[in-house]
Amino acid sequence: MPKLTSKTIGLFAAAGIAALAVAGLLNALTLKTFGFTGEAVREGALNVASLVVAFLLVAGIGWRQKDKR
Repeated sequence: MPKLTSKTIGLFAAAGIAALAVAGLLNALTLKTFGFTGEAVREGALNVASLVVAFLLVAGIGWRQKDKR
């Protein structure tokens, strides 16, 4: 783990502020522009994340089988 200097703490703070700004922008965009509720956005994000994890698992299993031959 790198040492916590004032520069890294500032970078973490800036990243946190940027993440909050992007989350707020996406919330406003999905709610007002598209009319999606927060629950619908969370459900869609969970479905996409599940598909990505399933793809990575299948790709990893196929890679290991080729490696053992």
